[in-house]
Amino acid sequence: MSKLSVVIAARNEEKNIRNCLESVKWADEIIVIDDASTDRTSEIARLFTENVFSRDSHGDFHKNKNFGLSKATSEWILSLDADELIPPELAQEIKQTIESSLLLGYYINRKNFFLGKWIKGCGWWPDSILRLFRKGATHWPLAIHDVPQIEDKKRVGLLINSFLHYSYFSLNQYFEKFNLYTTQLAKEEHVKGVRLSFKNFFLLFFLKPFYWFVKKYIFLRGFQDGFRGFFICFSSALTIFVTYSKLWEIQQAKK
Repeated sequence: MSKLSVVIAARNEEKNIRNCLESVKWADEIIVIDDASTDRTSEIARLFTENVFSRDSHGDFHKNKNFGLSKATSEWILSLDADELIPPELAQEIKQTIESSLLLGYYINRKNFFLGKWIKGCGWWPDSILRLFRKGATHWPLAIHDVPQIEDKKRVGLLINSFLHYSYFSLNQYFEKFNLYTTQLAKEEHVKGVRLSFKNFFLLFFLKPFYWFVKKYIFLRGFQDGFRGFFICFSSALTIFVTYSKLWEIQQAKK
């Protein structure tokens, strides 16, 4: 019988992690990597599993996800964030799939919710992501935008049912993560060798954010999600602007 380990990386997720763990308590093993939380995240996680590890990623979020993968002992791994849930119908499909599968992994469509509503535009649906895979078949890249991949696409499938992602319940929560996210993005850009100059200033601070807003709001139909869609598209453009502003700050500090 094939076994499944669920690996969850979390930071200050006391409002979400209980529901997440409740949705996967059928798994053979649950591993939680707590990223130096200052709330009750670890305490709640220990109600569901003994495999709770406290580890400060220092902003490199995917490092903890990979650490969790290394601790998993099952043949199959389901990688989740604390604000994601596995509905019963998907749980049943996963259990049935891993019993007879010859593939290396599976993409699962993710329903992203923002301020309580499922977002169908903005490029948020369908959001197919590789989250179910055999141990050792893949890992989380360290860059924020990158996700696990398996090169041999012939050995990767797609599950029928979707999982749920309750990304933000309030704008306060959004802007708290926005600050952490843009700081990490700026560091990644600096490591890649991106530097602000007179030649690329207009491109990075104006054209790129404007293009991204138009793409998500018009061509990816963000307008159909009302104010939520407008906010998501505008804040995506703002993410670019703030990221390069923080990159400028890094450059100034190193002079």
